[in-house]
Amino acid sequence: MREIFGCKKEEEMKLIRKVLKTCDFIAIDTEFPGCLKETPMKATDETRYENLKFNVEHTKLIQLGFTLFQRDGSIGGTWEVNFKDFDERIDACNDKSVEFLRRNGLDFKKIREEGVGIQEFFKEFGQILKDEDKKLKWVSFDGSYDLAYLVQGLTGTIPLPETLEAFNKTVEETLGLTFDVKKIAVDCKGVSSRYGLQRIADDLHIKRVGDAHHAGSDSELTARVFTDLIFSISKEKKREREEEQQYKEECKRRAMHILHEGEKAFMMEKRGLHPPPRPIVFHPYPPHLNGFYFVQPQRHIHHSFLH
Repeated sequence: MREIFGCKKEEEMKLIRKVLKTCDFIAIDTEFPGCLKETPMKATDETRYENLKFNVEHTKLIQLGFTLFQRDGSIGGTWEVNFKDFDERIDACNDKSVEFLRRNGLDFKKIREEGVGIQEFFKEFGQILKDEDKKLKWVSFDGSYDLAYLVQGLTGTIPLPETLEAFNKTVEETLGLTFDVKKIAVDCKGVSSRYGLQRIADDLHIKRVGDAHHAGSDSELTARVFTDLIFSISKEKKREREEEQQYKEECKRRAMHILHEGEKAFMMEKRGLHPPPRPIVFHPYPPHLNGFYFVQPQRHIHHSFLH
């Protein structure tokens, strides 16, 4: 895990450019000063977006974490960018969220004094993405806010689109293909989409690197959980395809057997012969229902039952 502060920015940006050449996926996470407008659990999608738009436009990003990785899950590197723009003493924030981040180890004073500027970083980061001309696949966990801050930084525009539909279109145009691990979890057996990132990682026996609620560590865990879930889904789909193929082959085998038996019987009748009737035997242990025994005819009983 590599931290980006002002003094190391140029060195790290060169390394990011280098690693980007071999990676097709990027997992992201952000830390921001909480929500100024809280959203009810049963709010509509439109209300959720209206509140997201207000919160993102009126707060400043604290950290951006991103992990570059390959299709097979090999991680190229994880970076945690610390932004100096936010000052908890004067900027709009949710006091409880800021205190939560402080308890989890974020050093606001250090970030404020040694961090990089938001516009400065995104201008260079956006240029790197443009130069490499990579069609990255972006991965997040419940990442609507992550994508909003990212789009805002890369486009350089503070006002987000007015509607959810327009926002989704902007995300697609700016980033391309995006995946949300929380939504992917819906298709995985034994994993609930109601779980948080850490709970899903625990269920998958994936150990975290670094501290929770730090953007770099969260992005790295998101990448590993994503890879594990995708592999699990792929294996499950493969198993289902194999079972389906076996079922089709069995049906075909039975159909051919029935066809063969029918043709055989037809030929015997054509010759004036009558095929022997299939034997009917009785179950050696008839069921006992309401005080009475019922004898059930059974076919294909092994000859040992008859002795």
